[in-house]
Amino acid sequence: MPLLFFFLGQSFLPISSTDVLLQQAREQNTATFKDQLSVLEQQVSEYATSAADPQMDLEILRTNHLATRIQFKRVEYLLEYIDPESVRRYLNGAPLPKTEPHVPEVAIIQPKGLQVLDEQVFEDIPDREEVERLTKELAKNFRTVYSYVQNRQLNHRHFFEAMRLELVRIFTLGITGFDTPGSVNAMPEATAALEATADCYRNYSRALNQVDGELAMQLLTTFNRAVSQLKGADFDTFDRAAFLRDYLNPLTEGLVQAQQLLEIEFASQVDPRPAPVNMEAELLFDANWLSTEYYAQLSPSPYDEERTSLGQLLFYDPILSSNNQRSCASCHNPEKGFTDGYAKSRAIDGQGFLLRNSPGLVNSVYADRYFYDLREEYLERQMKHVFLDSREFGTSFPEIIEKLQQSEEYQDLFAAAYADNPTYSISAWSISDALSHYVSSLVSHDSPFDRYARGETDEYPAAALRGFNLFTGKAACASCHFSPTFSGLVPPQYAENESEVLAVPFASDTAHAQVDPDLGRVNSYRPIDETYYNVFAFKTPGLRNVALTAPYMHNGVYQSLAEVVDFYNRGGGYGIGIELEHQTLPPDPLGLSQQEMADLVSFMETLTDTVGLTQIPVVLPQFDAHPAWNERTIGGTY
Repeated sequence: MPLLFFFLGQSFLPISSTDVLLQQAREQNTATFKDQLSVLEQQVSEYATSAADPQMDLEILRTNHLATRIQFKRVEYLLEYIDPESVRRYLNGAPLPKTEPHVPEVAIIQPKGLQVLDEQVFEDIPDREEVERLTKELAKNFRTVYSYVQNRQLNHRHFFEAMRLELVRIFTLGITGFDTPGSVNAMPEATAALEATADCYRNYSRALNQVDGELAMQLLTTFNRAVSQLKGADFDTFDRAAFLRDYLNPLTEGLVQAQQLLEIEFASQVDPRPAPVNMEAELLFDANWLSTEYYAQLSPSPYDEERTSLGQLLFYDPILSSNNQRSCASCHNPEKGFTDGYAKSRAIDGQGFLLRNSPGLVNSVYADRYFYDLREEYLERQMKHVFLDSREFGTSFPEIIEKLQQSEEYQDLFAAAYADNPTYSISAWSISDALSHYVSSLVSHDSPFDRYARGETDEYPAAALRGFNLFTGKAACASCHFSPTFSGLVPPQYAENESEVLAVPFASDTAHAQVDPDLGRVNSYRPIDETYYNVFAFKTPGLRNVALTAPYMHNGVYQSLAEVVDFYNRGGGYGIGIELEHQTLPPDPLGLSQQEMADLVSFMETLTDTVGLTQIPVVLPQFDAHPAWNERTIGGTY
């Protein structure tokens, strides 16, 4: 009997008022989401009906399109969170074809959904049959997605993560114009998305008020003011830097604090495996916003520091090459942003040049694929390509292992770094793993821009500030170079790298331009990339330390950032007479003035930060049986 009373007593423990308010917030947000989904279903249906009428006035069709997109934005924060793959593939993916992953044959997924329609409907003379087909497909696909997401059970963590990811999506994809390629309706759509996110928080604010009334009111006020800033804002003149510092930062930071105070679990407490985004990081430009562990995919070990130090030695040691004269640093010089200063890197023994320009390594770990043609998905396997290439290191793992085993110093270093894996002390795996540890340590998050973006300083050049606002707005740079990496790593999930077809010329002569013959991604030796739209496609690189990494583009055709900006301002290859069928860069000139182009360069120059990254070894391990090897140059002779 006492045991029975114990359990009965447990079942009637008092529920705090905060818990009641939390439960009410979850129920209210769930109900609102379902209601807004129903409205979207009706709106999509009306849109498809209007598109099916060949006599429908074009302006009415466009009005229906914009209304559908606005309604989509009201559910985007949860819809994208619950089923991002379906949204990307069927409802609002980028207007670019993709290849079906993990299937034995190459299967092309044609773009569909609202972004594709945004381009189609706002053509001067839309293809009405194509618009009808796309809207019918949209209505069908939405019904399928709707049947799944409306019954998804959501907890408090899901709502908080969805809110924070939506704030990042608004900043990186919304107000940059990425999501509205035809209508250029970015600001009204961003407003609708932000209002929906604010409404979600507003329901939670009552619970937070029980714990921290000041923070609850601060978040409410910031949401309201942020919405006011976006309403009616002009796309070209909107101050995105101020929006980041004054609104986005306080909101993302405050929501993390609110989640902690409300004792709502974080993703890492549910699943310890690393994810691309660290949901406990407070700011988009925090050093820990992205998880290095996720991208490097390195085995966790208590010897990470020893492995990184060993990897640094290997990186600067030409013993890894067949002629003992070339090291990784030969093509990735820390003084040049880990590039080499050549248009195309020199081949081994000085016998000509490699196919492409040497990419910088700082923050290069933040990628789902590596090399300009994205041929390798694992950082530690990247080294294999370099070692085996007869024009680069011209060697093999067995040859490298045999060399390293002849050095007692290297034997001791490997034994210490891989004490938990003695069987693989000096092996293809440990060599690659050590180098990967070092490369993944080359991260930069403390440039002048980062410090300004985080609000740590107000000292920032006026030209660079104008340049950032151009970069993320009128100049459209941020629609390919996404914050915070300024690379093609797509937010807010940061799990996929984009490649682009820019029609980069063979030479800098704009009067007689010819496309560079390098076919790019289609020649990656990955069957999945052997498609028509990957011809002349190259990975979108990161711009961290870009002021140090001249010359530019995959072939080093441009010697200065000013030349690169001029290329984009003309409309890419199309603007200098190179017409490729699948150029992903819009062909229209940007219309930037000389001052605006100079401001863009000023901004990119403030992305420079190599502090703590440029140290090189003082001495390399010795080889007692090979005195000549001990004369090798740290970093290589060329």
